[in-house]
Amino acid sequence: MRVELVKTFQFEAAHARGGRPHGHSYVVEIKCAGECDERLGWLVDYGEITDAFDPLCRALDHRRLEDVEGLSDTSIAGVETWLTRQMTGVVPRFHSVRVHIAGDCAFVAKRVSERDAFGEPPRVRFGFESAHYLPNVPVDHKCRRMHGHSFRVEVAAKRLEALEPVLREVYDALDRRCLNEILGLDNATSEQVARWIWDYARPRASGLISVTVAETCTARCVYRGE
Repeated sequence: MRVELVKTFQFEAAHARGGRPHGHSYVVEIKCAGECDERLGWLVDYGEITDAFDPLCRALDHRRLEDVEGLSDTSIAGVETWLTRQMTGVVPRFHSVRVHIAGDCAFVAKRVSERDAFGEPPRVRFGFESAHYLPNVPVDHKCRRMHGHSFRVEVAAKRLEALEPVLREVYDALDRRCLNEILGLDNATSEQVARWIWDYARPRASGLISVTVAETCTARCVYRGE
């Protein structure tokens, strides 16, 4: 019985490809293929794939890709080539790898009408791709290093139609930048980014309710102007 398994991972990194330093949340999909073990009934334990990939993920995560040894081409194709070279013979039953960016890499405003788990009202969602670092955390903290995210933002307001043009201005100010270089974001935590967006949008769009900033798909900060 021949099968293919795909295991997905994510890392957060910065690079300067194509101009200014910026960053992304990178999604890595590793495919393993082969004949199932007749006794165990599976191709390979997913945990073995995770264990084999973990050192490579740590080499990439919360870093500038230009600083990664042997990674001279920081494009998507370059990262795939580097990963293929590193994983061949290391990841059990390795077949191939695909890498893509979690964000839209463009201003795409989407109205979200359903309330989330905590009851946030209708809002506008968009994303931007930026780099940052946190200068005030301990020296050995991974966030002290330059890295990047595909940031996701959701802004709730009473009049969403008036909000979208303002959020395009926010996108233009934050996208493809090192956030620490922006006035007011020298310590560019998600909390401070949320407040920066609130302070920018509130005078330009009435009825602002909340600003949510997510650095990853598993963590987000909500600010209500307090």
